[in-house]
Amino acid sequence: MTAVKPVLDAYLELNFVLILSVALWFAARFVLSRTSMRLSFSDQFRLLRALVLCLMLSPVLAFGVAHLFELLWPGQPMAIGDVAVAAYLRGEIALPATQFETLLNTRQRWVEAALDGRSVWAIAALAALALVSAMLVIRVIWAALQIRQTVLDSFLWKRSAKVDVRLSDHIKVPFAVRGLRRRHVILPSNLLNDRHELRFAIAHEFQHVRSGDVEWELVLEFLRPLFFWNPAYHILRYQFERLRELGCDQAIVARRRLDTVDYAKCLLDYCARTVSRE
Repeated sequence: MTAVKPVLDAYLELNFVLILSVALWFAARFVLSRTSMRLSFSDQFRLLRALVLCLMLSPVLAFGVAHLFELLWPGQPMAIGDVAVAAYLRGEIALPATQFETLLNTRQRWVEAALDGRSVWAIAALAALALVSAMLVIRVIWAALQIRQTVLDSFLWKRSAKVDVRLSDHIKVPFAVRGLRRRHVILPSNLLNDRHELRFAIAHEFQHVRSGDVEWELVLEFLRPLFFWNPAYHILRYQFERLRELGCDQAIVARRRLDTVDYAKCLLDYCARTVSRE
């Protein structure tokens, strides 16, 4: 159990950082809503991706910041617990000593209760967490195998330096995916009947490829087994997916100088027909 404790501590800290990241994101959105960037979805999406990247690198960043802080201000408290203790000793926190110690050691007690084997509820919670995580890992693997089979069953239509454009009779909605070496844009075969819609679909999916959205989607999917129980993960993912699509459409219209109304009407018409077929 001694070897597990640092892992559990790091996992809890990472979940706390995730919650903090969502709070920071909403604070940033509040500020952006009062600037000229309130409708710049591409810029907002880049900012959100930077936040997610910092979240993933937070263990390394925390280690580097701690060492830098020690070099610049040796002997000064860096950890939140150390800062709280220093503030308490200066009289800035008005709590009885026993109550302050209990509050400060809350997380430590939870970790010890989960690992000492005496709490049935803690053992049940950890077992449920491990079981659901394992199921989600299996689900990710199964989805990857299904997508791979869809790619294998499709027909190569066009090929560029990095992307294969393929046609499939088994899908209704275009999507982009990447393999180990190449990226693929899979289109429903019936799009060949409408060159207008085909043009917009290719532009949309290629923009996702160009922006690296496929790789970011993989990252978020791989994080699901770790953070599925944390509401902050689902909030962050919803914001990510929303800005990804809005930013993609905005970039297409701006870069290709397409008519906004025409592009939106094409998307709505295609969605309506897709839903009516189900």
